[in-house]
Amino acid sequence: MPRAFAARRYRSMAAAALACTLGWTAQAQLPEDTARQAAHELKLLVTEGTAVVGDLQPAINSGKVDRDKVTPDAMVSQFKARYQKAAGMPFDAKAPGVIGEARRAYLRSFTAVVTRFQGNLTKGGQDAFVPAFFRAQVLDDFNKAMRGKVQGYATNRDKELINGDWAVHKVMKGSPLAGEVAGLMASGNLQPVVKRSGNTVMGYYPMKLGSGCVACHAQNGLKQVEGGFGGALVAEVPVK
Repeated sequence: MPRAFAARRYRSMAAAALACTLGWTAQAQLPEDTARQAAHELKLLVTEGTAVVGDLQPAINSGKVDRDKVTPDAMVSQFKARYQKAAGMPFDAKAPGVIGEARRAYLRSFTAVVTRFQGNLTKGGQDAFVPAFFRAQVLDDFNKAMRGKVQGYATNRDKELINGDWAVHKVMKGSPLAGEVAGLMASGNLQPVVKRSGNTVMGYYPMKLGSGCVACHAQNGLKQVEGGFGGALVAEVPVK
């Protein structure tokens, strides 16, 4: 999408996310094993949820979206189907503990964002609604709901950002993991890292660039290669 448009589109969202992060007061500290499970769960939720929009991208870009396929109910059904295939079990929103909380919060956020942007989805057009934008919106809502329990960030190296508002030092301002994430990101390594760092479990999950991402970014003068490093999804979970 055009650089100026992307900047306007994401700026208010970034401010809200940062305010949420800085506003952490009481944290729900979990056993380390549970925190690791929560980090993995967030990665699964975000990956499969974002892929629903990715699957629709050709139709959205062409402006030939089947409206019945982009209703909240239809997209939630697609998300649950993808989740079940990836997890090997049905999506259970009634699960106990932080895992259940994360699922319910993600489902609410996913549904709210789809509902909020129905006009963009149904009208379509080139880069009218891209997966990265959807992911950022959902994470913004999710982080507010899961404040102090589980937080998620999608970010990239400064030189590969279309919008500087999504740099590590901005998105993760106030996070105890910000410095470590910046170091991991600088390497461009595509191997995930899940570890305890102080009183926090970090789930660092690098993302590979898809063809649609490369094509979209190329419109803004950013030359990338399909399958290359495309930033990372980071899960942050406080532990005992």
